[in-house]
Amino acid sequence: MNGPDRRCAVLGDPISHSLSPLLHRSAYDALGLDGWRYDRVRMDADGLADFIHGLDPSWAGLSLTMPLKNAVGPLGDFCDYWSKTLGVANTAVFAQGGPAKGPSLYNTDVEGIVAALLEAADRCRADEDPDDLAALLEVTGQGRQDRLPDQPYRGTRALVIGNGNTAESAFCALKVLGVERVDLLVRNPEHCDHMLALASRLDLPEPTVTAMDRSESAEKALIGTDIIVSTLPSGAADPLADLLSTAETPEAHDDKRLGPVLLDVVYDPRPTPLMKAFCSRPGGRAISGERMLLYQAVRQVALMTGRPLAAVPVAAMDRALREA
Repeated sequence: MNGPDRRCAVLGDPISHSLSPLLHRSAYDALGLDGWRYDRVRMDADGLADFIHGLDPSWAGLSLTMPLKNAVGPLGDFCDYWSKTLGVANTAVFAQGGPAKGPSLYNTDVEGIVAALLEAADRCRADEDPDDLAALLEVTGQGRQDRLPDQPYRGTRALVIGNGNTAESAFCALKVLGVERVDLLVRNPEHCDHMLALASRLDLPEPTVTAMDRSESAEKALIGTDIIVSTLPSGAADPLADLLSTAETPEAHDDKRLGPVLLDVVYDPRPTPLMKAFCSRPGGRAISGERMLLYQAVRQVALMTGRPLAAVPVAAMDRALREA
């Protein structure tokens, strides 16, 4: 299926490890988009505006990772529920006129986290009916907690490690999943006012904020929760893995509920030390950030190519990811 050549890319720093090109290129292949390219571009926040303003009309969209999710806001318009809620975007899409008109901005991280955690609970699969997966992503993208077909995490307690842009998306995802409360484990507790404000806006109880360098308190936070989402960069959570490895075994989990679940957004290395330590705990399930990456890429592909969400070849993208 030949068509006009179009370009997309993932931007960030660091970026050499990114699996986004693998996912998007596998989607283009499955869709027959022979003239489409998807590259990696190392980019810091200071250079983003000049980069976008210098793009030609062949560019269809950008995926944005650290440290660009905030920096892109002044350069475009927030166009979906979560980007408007957070003022944070991981996706920039250019209209037919190209970058000269400025990008439309979206946040697909929230639905990526929701789908990854539902996959861990055996409630979501990349090879399921495309219409069902599309419906799940649509409902999540609209912030519609009441429309989820199943909520295995309702009433649970969660812990988010980190306080950056992905941590904000994790709070929103956990709210959609119906958790009872979300607490914080962070390197710098004095920099958490925005997270406390977000919890209030989401009608969640005020989070307990624990410092990572307070070993005893950090250990209690890690073993006293049902769901953990670590949003720290590669290597930053390794000290917590050491804490988990030596922590006492918690009391047996209620048989009617899932065992403890960890989502570590890092996927290089796979698995991370934190995941290995977590899986050594009784009943512990750990999922890598590549699962979040897969599901957040689904709507990105749809937005950039103009295809319906249900037409995105998620199974082909998943196969490419598992074979990488």
